[in-house]
Amino acid sequence: MDLSRSSQVSPRTVWTVGLHALAIAALGLVLYRLRPMLALLAVSLMMVLALEPLVGLFERWGLKRGWSVMLSLISLLGLFTLIALSVVPMLVDQVSHLVEALPGFVTQVRDSAWLRSLDERFSVLESLERELPRVSGTIAGPVIGVLSSSLGVLVTGITVLTLTVFGLLAGEQLFEQGILWIRPDRRPELRELLLDMNRAVSGYLVGVFLICALGAVVTGTVTWALGVPYFLALGLMYLVLGFIPYIGSLLVALTVSLTTLATVGFRRALIALALFLIYQQIEGNVLQPLIQRRTLKMNPLLIAIVVIAGALGMGVLGAVLALPLAAALQVLLQRVQEQRNRQWARELPAPAPAPAAPPPSDDTEEPLHH
Repeated sequence: MDLSRSSQVSPRTVWTVGLHALAIAALGLVLYRLRPMLALLAVSLMMVLALEPLVGLFERWGLKRGWSVMLSLISLLGLFTLIALSVVPMLVDQVSHLVEALPGFVTQVRDSAWLRSLDERFSVLESLERELPRVSGTIAGPVIGVLSSSLGVLVTGITVLTLTVFGLLAGEQLFEQGILWIRPDRRPELRELLLDMNRAVSGYLVGVFLICALGAVVTGTVTWALGVPYFLALGLMYLVLGFIPYIGSLLVALTVSLTTLATVGFRRALIALALFLIYQQIEGNVLQPLIQRRTLKMNPLLIAIVVIAGALGMGVLGAVLALPLAAALQVLLQRVQEQRNRQWARELPAPAPAPAAPPPSDDTEEPLHH
C-alpha cells in the first residue's frame, strides 16, 4: 500500500481551506475597522429594546405608534436633562469651593516644616515658581481636548437617538423583511428564537433600570436625611452609573462618601458609607435575584468573565453592553442545547427489553403414603 498517495491532499481542498481562512481574516479585519459603528448600532439596539415596553404601554393606552415613540423619547430626554441640570451645578460648586480653598491650602503647605526642609535641600519652591508660568500653556491642550470630546459626545448622542427613533418606528418592518430570506419551514422557529432573545434583553434592561431607580431613591433619601445639599444629584448619579456592572456602585459609594465628608462632616460620611454598603448587600442578594430571576440566569463567574471581557474590549461601554448581549447569547445557546439533546435522544438505541421473570417454582413436596 502506497502511503504517500493515500495521505496526499488535493489542490482543491488546499484552495478551499485557504480561501475560507482569507475570508474569515478579511471579515475580522472589516469588523475591527467598523467597531465604532457597531458600537453605535449596539447602543441604539439596547435603547430600542429598553424603550419598547414604554412604547407598548403608550400604545395600550390608545396612542398611535408615532406618538408613543415621541412621548417615550421626550421622557428619556427629560430624564437626561434633569440629570444634567442637577449634576453639573454640583460639580461647578465643588470646583469653585476647591479653587477658593486652594490659596489657604497652599499657604498651609508652604508654612509646613517638611516643605521648608525639602526647599533647603532641593530648592523646591524655586523650581515651582520657575515652572508655574508654563502650566497655562500645558493646560490649553487638555481644555481643547475636553471641548472637542464633549462635542463628539453630543454628536454621538444625536446619532444614537436618531437610530433609536428609526429602530422604534421601522424595526419591525425590517425584521419581517429579513425573515423572508429564511426558508419557510424554518421561519417560525427563527421568529420564536428572536422573540425570546428580545424578551430576555428587554427584561434584563427593564430590571436593571428598576434596580437603579430604587437605588437612586435610596441614595437621594439617605443623603437628604443626612443633610447633604446635593441629594438629588447623587440620586440621579446612581441612576446613570448603576448600569455599569460592579464599578458603577463603587463609584457612587465613593462619590456619596466624599460629598458627604466635604459638606456635612466625617461622622455623617461614615454613616452614609455604612448605609450604602448595607443597601448594596440587600440589592445584590435580594433585589437582583428577585427582579432578574427570569431574564439573566447565569453563573456569577461567567457574569464576571463577560463583564471583564467587555471592559477590556470596549472600555466602560463594553462593560455596559456585555450583559445584555450575554443574555441574548444565552437564549441562543439554550435553544441549540435543547435541539442537540433531542437529536441525541433520537440517535440513542432503544433500551433492550427486560428479561421475563421465571415462573414461580412449586417447591412443596408430595406427602408420602404409608
